[in-house]
Amino acid sequence: MKKLLTFFVLIFTADLVPQTTTVVQDNLPNNAPVYYFHQRKVARTPSGLLLAAWNDKNAAGGQIVYSIYDESFGIWSPPAAVTSAADRAIQVALASDELGNIYATWQQRNTSAEKYQIFYSKFDGLSWSTPVQISVAASVRGEEATIEVASDGTLWVVYNNDGEGNGAEYLFVTKSADGGSTWSSNADTLSFVGTFGTSIEVGRTALASGSDGKMVAVWDNSIDGFSARREVFANQYDGNSWQGEVRISDTTTVDRDHNRYCASAIDKQGNIYAFYGLAIVSGADPRLSYLVMAKKGWTDQWVTDFNVIIDSSAANYQSVSAVIDSNDVIHVAYRRDILADTIYSLSEIVYTYSTNNGETWAPRTVVSRLNHDGGYVSLGNRVRTAYGVDMLWRESKDPNINDQDTTAVVHANFPYNLIPVGISDASQPSSYLLLKNFPNPFNPLTNIFYSIPQSDKVKLTVYDALGNKVVTLLNEEVDAGDYSLVWNGLNSSSIKVTSGIYFAKLITSKEFRVIKMMLLK
Repeated sequence: MKKLLTFFVLIFTADLVPQTTTVVQDNLPNNAPVYYFHQRKVARTPSGLLLAAWNDKNAAGGQIVYSIYDESFGIWSPPAAVTSAADRAIQVALASDELGNIYATWQQRNTSAEKYQIFYSKFDGLSWSTPVQISVAASVRGEEATIEVASDGTLWVVYNNDGEGNGAEYLFVTKSADGGSTWSSNADTLSFVGTFGTSIEVGRTALASGSDGKMVAVWDNSIDGFSARREVFANQYDGNSWQGEVRISDTTTVDRDHNRYCASAIDKQGNIYAFYGLAIVSGADPRLSYLVMAKKGWTDQWVTDFNVIIDSSAANYQSVSAVIDSNDVIHVAYRRDILADTIYSLSEIVYTYSTNNGETWAPRTVVSRLNHDGGYVSLGNRVRTAYGVDMLWRESKDPNINDQDTTAVVHANFPYNLIPVGISDASQPSSYLLLKNFPNPFNPLTNIFYSIPQSDKVKLTVYDALGNKVVTLLNEEVDAGDYSLVWNGLNSSSIKVTSGIYFAKLITSKEFRVIKMMLLK
């Protein structure tokens, strides 16, 4: 059971939200100019300078280029090079600090025979510093890096050597305490298994910073390095040392396939949030997937179940990016299937936010262009509340083409003044209300929301269409407030129920409420 804080609510629809979506660069001969969901490709300084970076394959085997947004004219500057690698430089990640700097890291090599190494540069508002290698061993590959700035100004870069071979694959972390002038001479390891598994997608780490120098890293890899199924892991830094690798993904859903494509965030109270895609195997394809959130206090242990379902989709995993701002508003952007599209298999980019620690989420706003296939969205590592919420992704150049080889880099800005920040002190619910379940229809998981105006004995039971009791989800004394529960489609004997109509019944000492739910398989 999860208690919800009650916030002022602003109701709007996606069509009415005046977010600004602009094309940064069009007609790119590159299927994935902003490939990798864990790397942030957009950054904004406290003074409002907005910068985007991506891979441009027009130059050599690929170089990192950037563009700056002109707020006065509403246009992006022509792309300019950050790198000049002899062979290629790819997979850039950005982070901004509070001093007006934007930092970039990427992987680079001079010949195809070389192993990739991790490089770094700083943009001071006028120019980029000379790129320097920060991975510590030329004999060990460095790939898929990401960067974050801690609250004390320390720069952290995490990368992996996936593909090195079983028993020798790790996540490495290096840092700079002087704004990037010098870096660790030795890299620490965040993972301890020694292997990531057979997929090339594993070990991609999302970094987030909190107060007092705190950091958290989340990633996914095979649980034993050999099995196909992937799980999500985390490691947190308390300001002095990394605490060790812990598996945090769901272990309660029997039919899960993978837990992967993760993001992380830390609020001002030190609560850690992890977001990831959970795939459900329910017989033959299409299988279902969910975007879920797990949460814990800084010193608490991770539980084996997630807290909230944010969204669900029919087939594909939902890559996600997340950040928490100075008001503790959580911002999430992600890719999801366009379920109404049964012809082209397109995906769209969606943004939402939570003002109550992830318990409830604002109506989803589609920010991608109509009928364009979107993917690999990222939010900036800092939300500058005076300038709105920035996000960047790639889209198909043309409409109605899935995974097109020619693409566009696209940016959206969501105005911060549309976000209701502030708690109503007199906002306890005035009546008993079983609000709804989401998603509905569902398979096999759904959230059930309800409100209690005063302390009372509450019983919440699920029944089938014939009136037979399936499972009691709650039967205890509950304080006044808003709550949510997850029903996982199991009966009281932990056996999966069949498809059909079910009813959730809320009973208190005063009255009862019933809602209808539909389970589809």
